[in-house]
Amino acid sequence: MIKKTHGPALQRWPIPLTNCPSCAGQGHIQGVFHTLACVGCHSSGQVHAMTLEPLPIEELVVQLGMALRRERRQLVGNNPARCIVDEYQQNNSRGPGGSSFKGD
Repeated sequence: MIKKTHGPALQRWPIPLTNCPSCAGQGHIQGVFHTLACVGCHSSGQVHAMTLEPLPIEELVVQLGMALRRERRQLVGNNPARCIVDEYQQNNSRGPGGSSFKGD
């Protein structure tokens, strides 16, 4: 039995992305005299992994944003304030005589 749904999906799921075969994931192609934007991936360097087709611009923005947030979570360790706190925990040696100057 198929579940009835009305309207758009409430949650977006990540689409598997891979490097564009035209530009090798760079987002631009070297022309004869200048660099051209890659048309095969809308200059993003990423295409759908299964079909190798470019995503629509609206979906591409959402998918790249999801990937960016996922990478930031891995980098920071699920604590966004950690980067700021770590800056104040270490000695920066910018003050006179190598003392720690925070700029406060």
